[in-house]
Amino acid sequence: MKNFLIFSSFLFSLLVNAQEGYPTPPKSANRLFYIQHNENKNTFVYDAIFSSKDILDEVNPVDIYRILYAEDGSKKPLTSIQKKLAYGLDIKKIDKNVYQLSLVSYPKQKLTLKLDQQKNPIVQTTVNNKLITLNRVFLKQKKGTTGISVKLDYILFYGKDKNGKSLHEKIVL
Repeated sequence: MKNFLIFSSFLFSLLVNAQEGYPTPPKSANRLFYIQHNENKNTFVYDAIFSSKDILDEVNPVDIYRILYAEDGSKKPLTSIQKKLAYGLDIKKIDKNVYQLSLVSYPKQKLTLKLDQQKNPIVQTTVNNKLITLNRVFLKQKKGTTGISVKLDYILFYGKDKNGKSLHEKIVL
């Protein structure tokens, strides 16, 4: 049993670190989180938009764009297909500076956009009964799925817990 646990821990650590060597987008004061996947190193970035000091934009509180690291590193808007079927967000205002978000491709995972005590924008979500202040997501795509028919093996959520300790949680699909 002990050997099984050691082997399982080793295997899980390999899976968790599957995205080592991926680029990190340039820091931004308004960065909420970013998404990467195993098919290439292009990165989808989500930044908060403010309409005025300490007030999130009510019409469009999130700027979503992609950085094409697999090509020339340029910053581009999402394509209409990416927006509608994969990386776009459904956004619902809950209160002043509080929005419920969900990725159009995975609507059951609810995200909450709000300001922390220092008035910095954050996104929180609950994974495996743990509240995470999100900073990045990694998608492991199933082999042989591409284009519109992409399916995932799992999703890794990286962030911090309520005490500021780094953590990651995995959802197997």
